[in-house]
Amino acid sequence: MNRCAGFLLLLLSCMTHPAAGLAENSIDSLYQETLSFFKPLRGTVISVEGKQAILGIREKEDAKVGMRLQILREEAPFRHPVTKEPLGKLESLVGKLQLTDVAGEQSRGEIIEGEAKEGDLVRVSEKKISLLFCQSRDTDWQTSEYYYRKLKESGRFQIIDTALETVNPEEVLAEARKLQADIALHLNMKKSDGKTLLLQDLYWVADGQKIGSAEIRIDEQLARQLAREEKYFTAEKNQMLTRFDVPTSAQMMILCDVDGDGRKELIFSTGTDLIVYALDRDLQPALGGIMIKGSVQDRHIWLDAIDLNQNGKDEIIITSMKGDEVISSLFEYDGKTFVLLFQDNGFMRNIEGKLFAQPYARSTGFDGEVYQIFWDKALKRGSTLPLPGDVNIYDLIFFDDPKSGTLFLAHDENGYFSVYDSNHQRLWKSATGTGEFLTTLNKISSSVMVERGKWSVKDRLFFRQKQIFYVKRIPFLDIVKGLGYRKSQIRGLQWQGNTMEDRVIIDGVDGTLLDYAVTGDNVYILASPLFGIRAENIIKGDNPVRKYLAVYPLKGM
Repeated sequence: MNRCAGFLLLLLSCMTHPAAGLAENSIDSLYQETLSFFKPLRGTVISVEGKQAILGIREKEDAKVGMRLQILREEAPFRHPVTKEPLGKLESLVGKLQLTDVAGEQSRGEIIEGEAKEGDLVRVSEKKISLLFCQSRDTDWQTSEYYYRKLKESGRFQIIDTALETVNPEEVLAEARKLQADIALHLNMKKSDGKTLLLQDLYWVADGQKIGSAEIRIDEQLARQLAREEKYFTAEKNQMLTRFDVPTSAQMMILCDVDGDGRKELIFSTGTDLIVYALDRDLQPALGGIMIKGSVQDRHIWLDAIDLNQNGKDEIIITSMKGDEVISSLFEYDGKTFVLLFQDNGFMRNIEGKLFAQPYARSTGFDGEVYQIFWDKALKRGSTLPLPGDVNIYDLIFFDDPKSGTLFLAHDENGYFSVYDSNHQRLWKSATGTGEFLTTLNKISSSVMVERGKWSVKDRLFFRQKQIFYVKRIPFLDIVKGLGYRKSQIRGLQWQGNTMEDRVIIDGVDGTLLDYAVTGDNVYILASPLFGIRAENIIKGDNPVRKYLAVYPLKGM
């Protein structure tokens, strides 16, 4: 059951149980209190003295001490370019103020940024407000999730999720600034005299000033009700945060910090070229729209990143088929363009922060030992990585077992997983495979009469929260191959000492999952709808051929 369906059942259940009234008196009151700071308002500046302004607010009943309003100044009128008919007046943002008194006939505000003069407009716009939702480790998940959903479904907020769990407000604000939120909401829970209390602090992120604090009692009956709904209805914890249309030529992606500013850029591969985007509240070309251009002979088969020279900037690793050869290249951004640092035959990959390579042979694909490449004033070859003979550079991921030490999981050509110890002893093998891989190439024979078979580049594996994430695609029709995939999943494998527990992490990805990244607090998924067509776009009259980037939270997975 998806998250929305579970929430509807929760609401229906609350309507027929005594817990409904408890929620209305506790979490619902907290929800209304939070919402009250961000109701849209309009008004004018009546007079100004120093930093103090007298205001006329139209929606006086909604004005609240602590609210912040934009100060707008009307400029010259603008007219229709053909008819010259006046269409309105331009407005420029000249400052911000905070309401300090709303009790009398006229409201008062303190100018906290810019300036104001008589006749200026003041406004809280209807645009969604970016809000970081953060909680302490002690906060009950079901309670916070119920509250999270209410805030999200209000339509007033663009909620930014985070895996940070802290009681320190400075850490909350630092996280909010990093993620470019306007507001930071922090929840904490404590016991007092046998009661469970939920505490909330709201902050303006720009200057760290507290908007307000609230404290409510969580009735035990409500807590049990929410837990019961979680247990029986299993509301989905991986609801999509947001979704962007991306270039239809995008085939794979990575997230990395190429300019060293502490924020990750989104890099798309078209198969021959790389395009750099900034991922914020929108998806926009970054670094002035520069690209890494390839040639018509290129076919990218792997994209990766690593800060090999430890200068704070990630180098981009591109592994390509060029005709009948495999070439790997290392690029670094120098502030103006991408510079080629190194290029060699064979495959490359970042494994646990180290750069590894493996030779290529036309007749076999992967050929020879996997070895490390390290930086010592130049790129140099290091020691080999011992692996079983059928395990290749893109097949594996390492993890630790308390008893057996470091183990690794490997993907074979048929999509089956195996777990090996450091002596290459197989400890476990999956009963089913994941199916075909998207990047599959022919082994080249010296004779055109002999077909040598295929080799493939496996999907990415990520280790997060004691689980190994992997991709599974569900064919449109199991009995007919080649018609595409109706949906895809991110699944997780967790080692139980002698076997792997397998569960769905993200379900219902529409169509074919092309690539994904797990970074920070989110999972980023590049996908193409079934047959590459989004049906709703046909109804709207838009171009139906689309690929998209979906963002899911790691919280609760």
